[in-house]
Amino acid sequence: MAEISTATTIAPAQGNTSALPPVEMVNLSIDGRPVSVPKGTLVITAAFQAGADVPYFCHHPRLKPAGACRMCLVKIEKMNKIQTACTVPVAEGMVVDTVSPEVKQAQNGILEFLLINHPLDCPVCDRGGECPLQNMVFQYGAGVTRFIDEKRHFPKAVPISEYVVLDRERCIQCARCTRFTEEISGDGELAIENRGNASIISPFSPDGFKSKFSGNTIELCPVGALTSRTYRFAARPWEFTSQDSICTMCGVGCNVAVQTRNGELMRVNARLNEDVNEEWTCDKGKFEQYWVNSTDRIKEPLQRYASQLRGVTWDDAMKASANALKDAAATNPNSVAGIGSTRASNEDLYLFQRLFRSVLGTNNIDHRMFPFPIIPMQTSIAEVGLAKKIVAIGTQVDDDLPVLWLRVYKAISKNGAEYFRNDDAHSPEVAEAIAAGADTVVLAWYGLPSADIEFLKSACAASGAKLNVLLPDNNSWGAIQMGVLPDRLPALHSVGNGATPRFESLWGAPLPAEPGLDTRGILEGCVSGSIKALYIMGSDPMTTFADKDLARSALEKVPFLIVQDMFMTETGKLASVFLPTCSFIEKDGSFTNIEGRVQKFKKAVEPRGQSKADWQIVAELASRLGKPVPYFSPRDVAREITKATAQ
Repeated sequence: MAEISTATTIAPAQGNTSALPPVEMVNLSIDGRPVSVPKGTLVITAAFQAGADVPYFCHHPRLKPAGACRMCLVKIEKMNKIQTACTVPVAEGMVVDTVSPEVKQAQNGILEFLLINHPLDCPVCDRGGECPLQNMVFQYGAGVTRFIDEKRHFPKAVPISEYVVLDRERCIQCARCTRFTEEISGDGELAIENRGNASIISPFSPDGFKSKFSGNTIELCPVGALTSRTYRFAARPWEFTSQDSICTMCGVGCNVAVQTRNGELMRVNARLNEDVNEEWTCDKGKFEQYWVNSTDRIKEPLQRYASQLRGVTWDDAMKASANALKDAAATNPNSVAGIGSTRASNEDLYLFQRLFRSVLGTNNIDHRMFPFPIIPMQTSIAEVGLAKKIVAIGTQVDDDLPVLWLRVYKAISKNGAEYFRNDDAHSPEVAEAIAAGADTVVLAWYGLPSADIEFLKSACAASGAKLNVLLPDNNSWGAIQMGVLPDRLPALHSVGNGATPRFESLWGAPLPAEPGLDTRGILEGCVSGSIKALYIMGSDPMTTFADKDLARSALEKVPFLIVQDMFMTETGKLASVFLPTCSFIEKDGSFTNIEGRVQKFKKAVEPRGQSKADWQIVAELASRLGKPVPYFSPRDVAREITKATAQ
């Protein structure tokens, strides 16, 4: 197999940016301060640049101007009436006033109108404490109300989807949510029904709000009209701690904030990263990571006695595991094997493969449930949104990598890109798109037949089209990059090549020169009896390996099976020793997303029960096997990874 570039960072930007035309600037004055901004900039954006405080509800920099809430009123010289700053583009010599009594009175009046029908139920509203309307009323509104009549009423707290609750009484018709579904996600799942005082937000379909990105409307809503069913009445925002993290639900690597209270995950919100997820999440990432709170998690080490797994101390579990690995390797290093996980961190995976290579002396290590070509993405995630033609082969992008679909739709809606899906890599339609050259991005699922991927690779190389082979899990590329492969060292150096002496020097031990067994070979070795001890970290071959009969037969026959996981999986039920591990919110580390971007995540809560981080368990096993590694934190491991993967 030929050498492959390491791709520890994102793919390089495509195109010659030096050829871009110069930006035309416009000069204006805001509250007496001179400002220079690009032509086409909205007054509200220029005002923010000038340091002016302009209140708003409907404005959002990623949505088209709407002027729906009327809150961002400003006075513009030579215009008879005050204007909405979010709908007026700047002009040369424009003079803008955001602080005059006339402007403040108008803003105060808008708030008064908004509150005429808005229920003052802040004490029971999930948005309380982080509500823009609540903040605006305190900052700009009147201290008392003149409205004494009965307010309008709608049915309260109506579930409109699996994840979202709608409270129509609170809605101020800013249209942020409807514009999001039209302009960003492209599904058009929400619409404004009726007109005037009877206007309400409503799912477009009678089946409800079926968007895969519905959670974003909750964060966009400037009041408590759209709230989360999973977070409803669970906590107040001032009660929890927020920590930067990375979503674990697919390979995009969306930047998120995990918000916790008393050791439990309460909520997941998006974080800004223009190059990855901008500021969006999918519903899987926002609502389906509460498994970290599950009471079904294994919280103590288990060891098999006769036919039952029983709780033991960490010392007993580690002693049994180390002795089994040591005894098997002493007879023949290739009688031990390991299967890693695409959901473990880079630090976990790096130590896992190092344990087998430099401590146990074998390359019998893999993470793949089936073999596939290892081809780095040829564009970044952000560059997908700039493509002129996009072809999806073997993947339903909005299901497999949802936030990547937002880039695809951005290319369609903003740049007029042509998009189609065709699962036949050899079809004339695909060939025609690839022939268009550098304007085409091919999104090929890693599960396609290897021959199809190689065919696409050759066709794209010939035309200049960009081939992105899409991997599924949050650290699929990290597992590859860290060398959890039978024929690849970290940074994708081939086993036995010229880089081997560098790794031997770094790890202080000779390395096996021949490639080891892949996952199928390992399982077949368990059946034949050549594999005496198998160590599985975070994987479940019983449910994910293509040949389930082989997996069951192998795991039932192997003399000693170590399983390291959070839950009692089908594989775990057959373990000789079960070692409980942490979730991603209980440790520090990094993941590498599908484009090769290494992103750090941080510990938010303490580990559940007696569970430990994977890297800690692997490091302790190395020590018990007589080759201690000098690691006291994931940062120490990360420093060595930097040395190991340096070109």
